[in-house]
Amino acid sequence: METGLIFDIKRFAVHDGKGIRSTVFLKGCPLRCAWCHNPEGMVNKRRIWQVQNRCIGCGTCIRACTQGALREKKGQIHLEASRCLSDGSCAKVCTTGALRWDSSRMTVEEVMEVLRRDGIAYKKSGGGITLSGGEPMGEQSEFALAILSQCKKEGFRTTVESCMFTSMETIRRFEKVTDDFIVDIKIFDNVRHKEATGVENHRILENIRELAARRELLIRTPMIPGYTDDLENIREIGIFVKKLPGARMELLNFNPLFVQKYRYRGEEPVCPPGSPLSREAMELRRSILEKMGITVLK
Repeated sequence: METGLIFDIKRFAVHDGKGIRSTVFLKGCPLRCAWCHNPEGMVNKRRIWQVQNRCIGCGTCIRACTQGALREKKGQIHLEASRCLSDGSCAKVCTTGALRWDSSRMTVEEVMEVLRRDGIAYKKSGGGITLSGGEPMGEQSEFALAILSQCKKEGFRTTVESCMFTSMETIRRFEKVTDDFIVDIKIFDNVRHKEATGVENHRILENIRELAARRELLIRTPMIPGYTDDLENIREIGIFVKKLPGARMELLNFNPLFVQKYRYRGEEPVCPPGSPLSREAMELRRSILEKMGITVLK
């Protein structure tokens, strides 16, 4: 029985495709974006998280941990991610849920049991199921395909959110069971892209170009201060997108709340905490794209 690692299933989502949806977040991503808002989705394995405000400081977890990854400092227990092997011994003895797994191993049927709960809402709103991550077309692509195939059998409309750093062979397999694609173009300059995400973007852009010849795409660009939000990057992405038939764009504002997720692992993000762009700054960037004749979602 095929299983996979899911770190969240968000019901009644309205920002991951058309209508009311359920979004399934799969673990594993080939990129290492400095600003990643879902760091629990990077690595395709279960890891321990610490929710500090649930900790009562009993010390039971320290005694259970065999790696010395939990230590008391100034009356609080802290997780040191570099020492943690995520064997789960601490989570087993934690009675408050302060220490827990960051994901669940589920079968396709277990995922579908959750998704079916809102079937009426999908059909009435024109919504459906979105697979996100992480990266659905990455390490868990076979599991993702199995979920999508079952969704199509049951009449649910499907969407895939992807960074597009994958093979065209994989993309063609997903096309057979995916109605809509939402893809990312984060940074157009290849050198800057590699510095910020860990990979070059040649494959990403070529995959988007080829897929756009067959499908209408929604292309998203996150507005990350100091990384992606400069006007030159917006213009370069716009020039590329303008050449894609039927493509639309959406600019996603920076959300500083992601920092807390890193602290659940006793880490700090590479991208320093910042503030979202102002309404005026977002409108300026949208207007640059709109003047090129690109449809920009708001």
